[in-house]
Amino acid sequence: MKKVMIVSSSTQKMHDLVNVMEQYYKVQGILMTNTNLLSDLNIGRPDCIVVYAEAVARTKLFGVIDLRENEDLLSIPMLLIAEENDANTFKMHVRPAPDATLDRDAAYSDIKLAIDKLCATSEKSYSVLVVDDDPVALKLVKAHLDSIYKVNCVKSGMLALKFLEKQKVDVILLDCFMPEMTGPQTLQLIRNMPGYKRTPVIFLTGNSERDMVMSALSLHPSGFLVKPVKKEELLNKIDEVLDA
Repeated sequence: MKKVMIVSSSTQKMHDLVNVMEQYYKVQGILMTNTNLLSDLNIGRPDCIVVYAEAVARTKLFGVIDLRENEDLLSIPMLLIAEENDANTFKMHVRPAPDATLDRDAAYSDIKLAIDKLCATSEKSYSVLVVDDDPVALKLVKAHLDSIYKVNCVKSGMLALKFLEKQKVDVILLDCFMPEMTGPQTLQLIRNMPGYKRTPVIFLTGNSERDMVMSALSLHPSGFLVKPVKKEELLNKIDEVLDA
């Protein structure tokens, strides 16, 4: 289920939006007057941020400004609901500008449609690295994920390390059994890299690799999936670790 953070200058409007949108998403509403919006966020990383702004001034926007400039949230799309004057004030002080804007009197169906479009953008902003020496397995996993995530594939643990030195990813799918450097050996080296101590890593295993799976448990991976991986199972697991 997609997660939506609703920030509102109006208590009543916040409750109204939450009551309607929680039929479709996991939703949390927070008042704009809270200067540290992230401190109250308890639904995890949202897929979309919705801001309802009415009679706003710069002093009311400090929390939103900090939220929008947070490095970890830059890729999350923002929907602004406001009349023209408030929208102009908002865009003058909040950077980056919202990704979409609706009038204050927009119908709930239009708001949901805008959220759905922005959530699709948010999904695509997550990146996945697939590491497997089997080209058939790589092709299958890439096909499962390509329409939703940014997917990169490499054929060895060493190539994975070189890739991660240059580019950050959100999730790593790592084959357990590979020549030269196994999945567990690769994960040990990944955990020593700056910025990768908590990156979710899911092992891809064969039915005959029980001993290697047992030895990999000490590395605290985010899970194991048996090859050939089913699409629904793979998407559910990635969704789970991104929500954690």
